Amino acid sequence: MKHLCVSDSVTIKTLKQMFVQSVFFLPFSTLVACSSPQTQPVSCRRIIKAYTVTYLSHPEENYQQCGATFIQHATFKEESTKQEVLMLGGIPMLVSMLRSSNPGVSQAAVGALRNLVFKHQYNKLEVQHCGGIAKALQLLKETDSTETQKQITGLLWNMSSVDEIKEELIATALPALTENVVVPFTCWSDSITTNNIHPDVFYNATGCLRNLSCGKQKARKAMRECKGLIDSLVSYIQSCVAEETPDDKSVENCTCILHNLTYQLEAENPECFKKYIPNGINDHTPISVGLLHYDLTTTNPPALHAYLSLLSLSQKDATLEVSCGALQNLTANKGPGSKTMSQILVQKLGALAHVSPHLKSRNPSVQKATMFLLGNLSRNSCVQTSMGKQLLPELTGLLSLSPKEMGNSDDTIVTACDTAMTLMLANTEMSKKFITKQLVSFPKGSKAASLFLYNLWNDKNLQAAAKKVHFKELNCKKL
Repeated sequence: MKHLCVSDSVTIKTLKQMFVQSVFFLPFSTLVACSSPQTQPVSCRRIIKAYTVTYLSHPEENYQQCGATFIQHATFKEESTKQEVLMLGGIPMLVSMLRSSNPGVSQAAVGALRNLVFKHQYNKLEVQHCGGIAKALQLLKETDSTETQKQITGLLWNMSSVDEIKEELIATALPALTENVVVPFTCWSDSITTNNIHPDVFYNATGCLRNLSCGKQKARKAMRECKGLIDSLVSYIQSCVAEETPDDKSVENCTCILHNLTYQLEAENPECFKKYIPNGINDHTPISVGLLHYDLTTTNPPALHAYLSLLSLSQKDATLEVSCGALQNLTANKGPGSKTMSQILVQKLGALAHVSPHLKSRNPSVQKATMFLLGNLSRNSCVQTSMGKQLLPELTGLLSLSPKEMGNSDDTIVTACDTAMTLMLANTEMSKKFITKQLVSFPKGSKAASLFLYNLWNDKNLQAAAKKVHFKELNCKKL
C-alpha cells in the first residue's frame, strides 16, 4: 500500500477519513515516515499529530494503542512533537491509559510518556500533576511484561531529574523500585515472586535512584533506611567484581548511589559510627551500621571492600571517582567515626595498595578524589607512619614534577603539599631520603608550595637534609 502522504490542499475532513481508514492497514514505519520532516510539510505533520491525540480519547482500545504508539515514535524522532502533545492535552489521556485493562494499551501509553518527558520539564510536571507517578508504580507492581517494566522504570528515571518531583518519588518510587526491582534482581529467593527482572529494568531503576540520592538530607535519610536497598546495591557490586565485570553499566549507578548516601553520614547519623568505634563495643559483637555492615571478628565491611575492589579492577573513570569519593566521605570528618574508618581502611583492608595507583591518573577528577582521600587518611596519627612509607615516594615524586602532572588543579596541589608535609613530619628520619633537589625546586608560585617548603626548612631534622641539596632559607619565605 502506498504511503499516507498528503499535500497542504487536502481538507481536514478528507485527512481524517484517510487517516481512520488507513491507519490499521499501514505498517507502523509508514506512520513514522509521515511525521518525518523529509516526508511532508510542517502543517500536515501537525494535523496528523492532532488526530493521533484524538485517537487517545477514542472508546475503542485499538485506536488508543495506535495513537499512543504513534506518539511514542514521533516524540523519539522529533523534539517539537513533545510540546504539541502537551498543548493538545495528550498527557492526561496517556496517564489515564496506564490503568487500562489492555496490556498493549498501557505499555504503549507508558512508552509514549517516557519519550514525552525526556528533557522536557513541563511535560514531567504535567505527568506528576495528572497522577502519573502513582499510576505508573501501580502498573509496575501488576505487570509481568519485561517491555512494560523497561518503559516504566525509564519513565521514572526521566522524571527523577526534576527537584520538584523528587519528594514524591522518594515517598513512593523508592520503596516500590526497591521492593519490585532492586531486591528481586540482586537477591534470588523462592519467596520472591518477581525474580526474573531484566538487567535493563535494574539499570533504569538504579538510574532513577541515583538521581534521587543527589537530593537533600531528608532524601538521603529515607534511602539509607529503605529496607534492603543498601544490601542489594553492595551485593550487586560484589557479584560483578566476582564475575570480573566491574564496568557493567549498572555498577556505576550503584556506586554513585552509595557514594551520595555516604555524604555527611557521620554528621547526619552519628549513632551508626558510635557502634563502629571499638571502645564502644564488645570485641565479639557483630554490628550492623547501614552502609558499613562491619563484624569485627569475622568479615571485612562489604561496602568498603566493594569500593576497594572497584578501585583495583574498574577501567571507568566515573566509577573510580565515586569509589574514591565514597571513602573520602566516610573519612571526611574529624570525629571518632572517621578516625576509626581511616584505621580500618589502612590497617585492616590495605586500602593504600588499591588507592595510590590513581595518584598518577590522567583524569584530573580521579586524581583529585584520590588525593583528597589520602589527605583525609593522613590526619589520623595512628596510620601516618605506615602511610609515609608507602606514599611519600609517590607524593614527593609528584611534587618534584610540574603542576601539569596534577592537572594544574590548585586543590590537588594544595592537598598534595599538605599530605606530604603531614607524613614527613610524622617520621622525619625516614623522610630525609625523599628530600631531593627536584623536590625543593618545586614551583613556588602557590601559597601551598611556599608553605610546604617553609615548614620543611623550619623542621630541624628536615632542614639538614634540605641543605644537602643546596636549599637555602631565602627560597622559602612564608607567604
